[in-house]
Amino acid sequence: MRRSSSMKKRDSATVKVVVRVRPANAIEMKASSPPVVQVQSQDNSVTVVKGSGKTQQRNVFKFDHVFGTYATQKDIFDQTLAPIVDDVLSGVESTVFAYGQTGTGKTYTMEGHINDEDQKGVIPRAVEAIFRKLQHKKYLSSDVAVSFLEIYNEDLTDLLTNQQGLAICANGESP
Repeated sequence: MRRSSSMKKRDSATVKVVVRVRPANAIEMKASSPPVVQVQSQDNSVTVVKGSGKTQQRNVFKFDHVFGTYATQKDIFDQTLAPIVDDVLSGVESTVFAYGQTGTGKTYTMEGHINDEDQKGVIPRAVEAIFRKLQHKKYLSSDVAVSFLEIYNEDLTDLLTNQQGLAICANGESP
């Protein structure tokens, strides 16, 4: 079956669900507790194990992509946001968000440590990729608009504004 360009566009703009499982923290390692989440990257599934012995329950969930504890920040970006950057530069509006329980690694994955290339999160990597690609001569001019929102305890905060409510531009000045 031949695909029309509109079908290709729609396929590239679908919702994708990606799971990243963080390594055990110091408290979990000290307790020597077995992992309750197991990642199978071959079939993009996550198995949640509850209980032990005869009462053990295993639930398997499938996703568009899964990343285990050894995935790097670069791995996450290359396989998830890099294609979205290309869509954005083609005019497709996109949203990326992290959802999960406190302490599961959302902030680390999204922001990371901006001054450490290995630990830089997907947001700084995406911003760098966008501005690097906009330097190409095929882009005569560009306008970039972004939102960086946090929802915490049902409060919505725009993380790109300073305390006075003024938006902050890429160069640090207000618009």
